[in-house]
Amino acid sequence: MPSKLPALKQPIAIRSEQIASDTTVLRVKQHTSLSAGDFTISQCTADGDPGNPRLTTLFSVDGHAASWRCRRDFRDASGLPLFELHRKGTGVTWFVQLPGNTGSAKPIATLAPRWSALKDKFDVCFTNAAAGGEEVVLEVRGQDIWKMKTNVYFNGSLVMTTRVMNVLQYYVPFKRPQWEVEVAQGLDLSLVSLAPQLPISTDH
Repeated sequence: MPSKLPALKQPIAIRSEQIASDTTVLRVKQHTSLSAGDFTISQCTADGDPGNPRLTTLFSVDGHAASWRCRRDFRDASGLPLFELHRKGTGVTWFVQLPGNTGSAKPIATLAPRWSALKDKFDVCFTNAAAGGEEVVLEVRGQDIWKMKTNVYFNGSLVMTTRVMNVLQYYVPFKRPQWEVEVAQGLDLSLVSLAPQLPISTDH
């Protein structure tokens, strides 16, 4: 199926080494854990079986079950830390910071919820590392009340889509859902480890 996502005219990144060189399809898998914050993000290999593609791990996310800030650690495929996600106490805004800088250091990105009666609605705000420090806002918008599909927009253009692959997994004990994510050429793939989780993050 042809991609619906046009290539970005200007790359968008918090980590410029992770920019997608072409339209990219990823899988996000949530693992069973006490924190409900453990995920693996993998790239679907083009030469794999469409029904069962070969996956290459790009990032992993580890949640902290006993953390009052709901902290999550993000790592690359080799296990090196990329950044941390947390919120402050009972606050609703999430902060992305470099490893070990969860104190007073300025966050490299913020994930701010916007009011919506039934659908997920967030803004991801950060400085574009691929555009000389330009401030960027990605709009994360749920498309239905069942949280089956989420779109991400930049200046009104669709740059990422996320869909739940099997809704029945929500109702099977010890079975966690998976998401398929399509990312536009020019977008930082490490942002995928943040944006698909937004509907989940507010639940824990």
